[in-house]
Amino acid sequence: MSISSKVDYMNHRSNIIYIGSSKNLRKRIANYSGNKLKNVHLNNFTNSHKIFVRFCLTENQIFIEKNLLKNFKNKYGELPKANILGG
Repeated sequence: MSISSKVDYMNHRSNIIYIGSSKNLRKRIANYSGNKLKNVHLNNFTNSHKIFVRFCLTENQIFIEKNLLKNFKNKYGELPKANILGG
């Protein structure tokens, strides 16, 4: 997930706020758009920004998610702001 403006990270700025995976993307996005969002960090972004969802269809979603999180942390110095558990 991303927003139109850039967010400060340790090493660079990015508009990416969350990296995740799901077997049922429609259900997952519906959970994020509800009023009972458990991820407080993501909730802060959804209340104040337009959210953009970028996705890739694959059968290896868990492997790809872990690699994306690892690469993001290596480049930006920390995980995306809404990835509180780190995937």
